[in-house]
Formats: sequence, C-alpha cells, structure tokens
Amino acid sequence: MWNDLPPPLAAAIEEVRALAQQRAWQLPDAATLAEARRLLALVGAGWPPPQVQVEPDGQVSLTWEAGPRGWLTFTVAGRGTLTHSAVIAGDDYGQEEPFGDSLPAWAAEVLRQLWDRPLQ
Repeated sequence: MWNDLPPPLAAAIEEVRALAQQRAWQLPDAATLAEARRLLALVGAGWPPPQVQVEPDGQVSLTWEAGPRGWLTFTVAGRGTLTHSAVIAGDDYGQEEPFGDSLPAWAAEVLRQLWDRPLQ
C-alpha cells in the first residue's frame, strides 16, 4: 500500500507517521491513497504543485496558495468524492463532488479561477 507513492504524498505520510503512533491520528487507508494518487496525477501537469498533507482523520488534502489572489484546498477521503474549499478574489467556494477518473467540473473551474487562466 505504501509502495510507489508520488513523492509529495510519501513525504506527507512520513511527516505524520510519528503522530499516528503517538496520538490518535490515522494514516490514510488504501482507498484514500488511491484517490490521492489519482488527484495528484490529474493536477500535476499545467498547475503549480500543491502542498500535500495528511489530516488527523486520514484524509489527504492538496492546497494551493496564490498570494493575495487566494487559496484552494482539495480533500479526498476514500469515499469516491472530492471536497473543495477556497477563497478566490474575495469569494468563498465550497462543494463536494463525485470523484472518478477525471477532475470534477466545478473543482476544475475553481482551480482555473485561482490561477486566473484557462484549463490545461
């Protein structure tokens, strides 16, 4: 399950491995890791790299900071959905969408809006 993880995801897991042993933190399960891999592959080309974090409950989040323009976070939890929240140019966004083999439409739109450019 831990083999062949993309480097940002492997680094995020290593950061919380000790916390998972010392506290009530959970490491991501196989379904969450699969979604995180897929999400990283979908946003890897054409966009700045996100900060990847493992949350205390085992979810994986990808966050982009775009300075004064705003920020965007995508979160996966192994449930077949992608949750996103953002503040972009002063507007708040938040939604949960089904997540399959492609980036959900609204998630792709808020990513595009954050960087103020067309989809790649």
